[in-house]
Amino acid sequence: MAIDPDQFRDLKGRLDQIAEITDMDDETRDFIINEILGEELQEVEKLIDESRPPRLYVFGRSGAGKSSLINALANKEEDVAEVGAVEPTTVESELYEIQFPERHASWEVIDSRGLFESVSPDGDIPADTINFMKQDLEKYRPDILIHVVTPDQVRAGEEDFKAIKNLREEFGSQFPPIVYCLNKVDSHMTPGGVWPPHENPSLSKDIEENIEFLSQIVQQQVGETFEKTHLVDELPLQGQMFNSKDYVGVVPLYLQQEPYWNVDTLAWLIGDFLPHDARLQFAQGQRREQLMKNLSKDVRNRFSAATATIGGAPTPVADIALITPIQLLMVGIIGTLSCRDYNVSTVKEYISAMGGIGVGALAAREVARTLIQFVPGPGNALSAGIAGGTTYAMGYSAEKYFFDGIEVSPKKFLDEGKKKFSN
Repeated sequence: MAIDPDQFRDLKGRLDQIAEITDMDDETRDFIINEILGEELQEVEKLIDESRPPRLYVFGRSGAGKSSLINALANKEEDVAEVGAVEPTTVESELYEIQFPERHASWEVIDSRGLFESVSPDGDIPADTINFMKQDLEKYRPDILIHVVTPDQVRAGEEDFKAIKNLREEFGSQFPPIVYCLNKVDSHMTPGGVWPPHENPSLSKDIEENIEFLSQIVQQQVGETFEKTHLVDELPLQGQMFNSKDYVGVVPLYLQQEPYWNVDTLAWLIGDFLPHDARLQFAQGQRREQLMKNLSKDVRNRFSAATATIGGAPTPVADIALITPIQLLMVGIIGTLSCRDYNVSTVKEYISAMGGIGVGALAAREVARTLIQFVPGPGNALSAGIAGGTTYAMGYSAEKYFFDGIEVSPKKFLDEGKKKFSN
């Protein structure tokens, strides 16, 4: 199950569903929609309603593992990119439309079959190869380029990187960002050696050296020096990210057989550099939970900021009755991002779990009683810190419940939320 865009047509109108379990009148509903959540709801609607397939352009020399990468990245058991042997003089790109119907998503992947195949002994790239890639970029307008190389190809194919630099200079700002995938990192492993690399110090060192070498080659060829950071928990083994909007970074991969290694890191990096309207279908197609959690976090922060604005307003509207429907709408959207249906039952499920209330008996007064226990202090008056912090805490709790299956009271996250929104 995943987000069905059809469920999100006219998201603002669907606030009426949430109003069913609150005492929100029409005037309050209109105020929330038009004055408080207008921009936030537009962004969520845009993310979902205007989502489109990501367009990925995969290229590299023969034997680099382009088709294996496509299949691993798509998280498909069957082959979606059956690319056979390519003759050195054959240049033919192919567009694959990868469908994920059960997840309401699709991808467009261009496999540049044959590019960089016909090379002279001194490593020069033929002019027709550059022209073919230029035609591809003009025709397909990909969102991101994925350059697949092996450690041996890095050392033998410096001209490849120079060719990309020349194309970037010609296309200017229209040239998409590029990520380098260092595939087959096990190729230099000692026979009988241990996999995975974190259990093999010698292999680990070899992979790190290859990452750094590729990084240096890219910088030399493009004539730039990048500030670099490790991608995962400060571990150099799993890749580097460049401080550049054009050159994304280097990710090492093992795709010979399952379990694949480090594909999640690559997925996260690509997702972070895709245009906003292409991220949802990329995340849903992969069934990679962390990408959906990132979207959920964005919703949580947006709605928390909106309620903090209410709490800081010098008007009588700054009370629990007003932020309750906003919080419930947020819970519904977070539940949907975790692949629940977008409806009242999803919200009731969470509130019931948090307050121990039977779903069938859940009514406005029970909702208010359940929610108000998270708000410290006497009465219903709210400050920006309390309003925003309470919403933040509830969103965090909802993420734990829907994504991780753990019932954690929002109280656990309240101090963190109040600190974030108390300025």
